[in-house]
Amino acid sequence: MPVNKSTAIVIGQYPLRENDRIVIFLTRNFGKIRAVAKGAGNIKSKFCGRLEILTCGELLYYQRAGKDLHSVNSFDVIEPFQMLREDLLKMAYSSYIAELIQHAIADEEPDHETFDLTLSIMSMMATTDDPEIAARTFEIKLLNHMGLNPRLDLCIQCSGEIKSTTPTFSIQAGGVLCEGCSDSAQRGIRVSRGSLETIRKIQESPLDFISRLRVSNFSRQEIDKILSGFIAFHMDVKNLRSLSFLESIKAEYTK
Repeated sequence: MPVNKSTAIVIGQYPLRENDRIVIFLTRNFGKIRAVAKGAGNIKSKFCGRLEILTCGELLYYQRAGKDLHSVNSFDVIEPFQMLREDLLKMAYSSYIAELIQHAIADEEPDHETFDLTLSIMSMMATTDDPEIAARTFEIKLLNHMGLNPRLDLCIQCSGEIKSTTPTFSIQAGGVLCEGCSDSAQRGIRVSRGSLETIRKIQESPLDFISRLRVSNFSRQEIDKILSGFIAFHMDVKNLRSLSFLESIKAEYTK
């Protein structure tokens, strides 16, 4: 069996037999892979404490030709991102990002840009006081990378100018609608120009600028509604378990 080596981020795991684990890695060189870590559930295992979700490390694995499950040889931790596990809200947002990657990215297709984006957002999440904006940034940048970014400047139907201060955003069509097109059979969401401008800034700006953005609670709600619907429809990602956990944690923080 050929041996592959790559920097990787743990984005999920689940049990296989008594002490073995199936681990899902986002690797820089080989894309998303699934591999068995034998004995990982044993406290004496060489993997003990190394395969926590969101941990970044150097992965060595045996590639099993024609199989969708490979075999982990070693995983040497580079950055454990322990601070994410020590903050429940950051952990909830990070778990959502990890699960979104699992469902949105195809297996074993090298994608350096998605790996680098994920690692950058994890670093941003670890240091920011605003994990929500870090998560929205990941969603927007991932959509952009996948060629699915919504159109915000002109009408998605006729390319006409958007004059309304609260234009209609069509999730199905993939962008804003002018007054003429929004009066047609198109269904959409009324959204403020400020929220659209915030999405545009995140699309176009580097992460160090985004970390300084100040976004109102009203715009946060609008952006969340737009992006959650857009991702569910255009990426066919629905019913993520991490979202229930995230909502419960957010509710605790807002009490």
